[in-house]
Amino acid sequence: MTHVVEIRRAGELDVSARAGLLLGAFWTGSSYQPNLLSRGTRDQALISAVAAATAFGWGTTAHSFLRSTADRLPLSSSSETGWIVAGLAVDAATVAVGMGVARALPPRDHESSKRALIRLAANGSAAAGGAGLGAHGLEFRRGRIGNRVGTLTAALGSAAGSYALSGARQATRGAESEGDGPAQENVHREVATPKAIASGIGITFALVGVARAETALSGVLSRAAAKALGGSAQDHRTIGRIGALGVLAAAAWGALAAVNTKLTAVGDDVETTAAAPDVAEITGGPGSRIPWVDQSRESARWLSMTLRPSAITEVMGEEAKQPIRVYAPLDSAVTPEERAGLLLAEIDRTGALERSAFALFSPTGSGYINYVACETFEYLTRGDCASAGIQYSVLPSALSLTKVGHATAQTRIVVNGIVERLLALPADRRPKFFLFGESLGSQVSEEMFRGQGPTGPAGVGLDAALWIGTPAATAWRSELWGTRTFVDPPEVGPAATYLPRTVRDWADLPGSERAKVRFLLLQNGDDPIPKFGSSVLWKRPDWLGPDESRPPGAPRGTRWMPITTFFTTFIDMQNALSPTPGVFDEGGHDYRREVPEALRAVFRLQATDEQMTRLQQALRARELAWATAREWTAAQAEPTPKRAAAEQAALDKIATWTGEPIDGAEVERIIGAEVRST
Repeated sequence: MTHVVEIRRAGELDVSARAGLLLGAFWTGSSYQPNLLSRGTRDQALISAVAAATAFGWGTTAHSFLRSTADRLPLSSSSETGWIVAGLAVDAATVAVGMGVARALPPRDHESSKRALIRLAANGSAAAGGAGLGAHGLEFRRGRIGNRVGTLTAALGSAAGSYALSGARQATRGAESEGDGPAQENVHREVATPKAIASGIGITFALVGVARAETALSGVLSRAAAKALGGSAQDHRTIGRIGALGVLAAAAWGALAAVNTKLTAVGDDVETTAAAPDVAEITGGPGSRIPWVDQSRESARWLSMTLRPSAITEVMGEEAKQPIRVYAPLDSAVTPEERAGLLLAEIDRTGALERSAFALFSPTGSGYINYVACETFEYLTRGDCASAGIQYSVLPSALSLTKVGHATAQTRIVVNGIVERLLALPADRRPKFFLFGESLGSQVSEEMFRGQGPTGPAGVGLDAALWIGTPAATAWRSELWGTRTFVDPPEVGPAATYLPRTVRDWADLPGSERAKVRFLLLQNGDDPIPKFGSSVLWKRPDWLGPDESRPPGAPRGTRWMPITTFFTTFIDMQNALSPTPGVFDEGGHDYRREVPEALRAVFRLQATDEQMTRLQQALRARELAWATAREWTAAQAEPTPKRAAAEQAALDKIATWTGEPIDGAEVERIIGAEVRST
């Protein structure tokens, strides 16, 4: 249909672009709801921008189809008023049908993706229809003075109204709902109200600009489709809208990729405080099969931080051995098979399986191994232990997700090699065999048991395992969780596994039940890593069910929003680990406070309460000492003209960790002789 009402003046929006604008503005207001963790003003601006762009893209494309349907009604061509009334009728019918279908398919735990997608389509259609009602209402003023002001006013009103309806001020983020105390995040962030208002208005204005560009672009594409396929441009308006949406989506994806690059950093830069070990028990030391120059930043740090016997004796009050640490970095070999072979060779060279306890540490994406866990292991075994790690990436975990399959296969090769060696030893000479995994390292090591259920870990001879912050995409964990809900604290099982909803479940577990646990999957209630998954894009996750059934650590009063909740939880992941050196808090993806006692309990390692108190103090002091040494060493390495300023900046940063002003002498005291000697 070619009708006078579809002839637009330069810069004037068509009705579907207005619908997208109103829906985008509405989604912007709702995006201010809290989620798992606190976020800053920049984070909120990014979330609001993604919400606005997503809703605008959907609104323009979906409503274009509704408008095309209305154009085929006889009333639509009778007059300008008839054209508007036809559109209102189709929009209203779409709202009614969409809401009816959505109500007939309410969300439920463990629902199929098919059911969720049908409900999402129904809700999305109703939203497009609702935005169309507002857009068609504005058409009565089309061409009159003040029409653009009216459109902008409606958009700002839509954003303000949705913010008010969302109850963002009354809702609480997950960190605040974890227990009765205040939020436990190391770094608490706040959205500055003036900046938030300004960003919301700015995004709305930007949406108007995007809407105009989209109208122009979809018009060009519609006319091109008409030339190629026949008919009028209006007949192919939906095709034009889909093409324009693709162009805008590609631009948005590029922008997000650029932002993510700035939020993350490659983990293979030089470690300035790490020197090659001077003992044979550590990879890179005398006789090592793997040269020190092959070590990455994280592996060099981990190896250089190996405890010495004197440090263990000072804390535990008992004689100690030199602990063994072996590590195969990514650059040590070309293939996983060769890398695993080098690690097994290091295990043989150092006599790692001749100790009383052996632990395989599955690193995060960057190659990081939790210092607190490994040092606790060395303290509690009085050094009569060996720790091993093998690297599969040098990038942060968020950029290493595609490597999980290869990393799991590599880890399985190592485990098979260890089991082969253990079986060759007399039973009374075999060490206890433990496994520890954190974050993506948990997924990598847990997926070895996929399809094997609770018998998997014991089946390869593991005596115990501790996993922290397991990602939501881990299939083995999902197998263990089964059809449980988040309403009640879980019981121990199946077998000797325990999957608490939160650390508090583990802490509240009776001693008799805790004694049964050999394989513990620990998580904080507000940790986004175990909650972030692709399905959050299109269906409400179980942890965002009715408030009364949400697990500890989930936000209260927050509604799930397609795509927006996914991106918000992604931002939470970026903010989940901002530890203050020497300060162990519970919250987000930080498990330093819980790991020592959890490892002691699950690995069945002996220590008195007095020894554990000294151990906890030593862990904090060592972490602060190493972090201080890195900052101070980097500052002193600056050229002379910049050194004084760099040292002052380092002193200021270290002072934020200690909570009091410090000088160079105090820095040297914090670093201590032990760190300097290693």
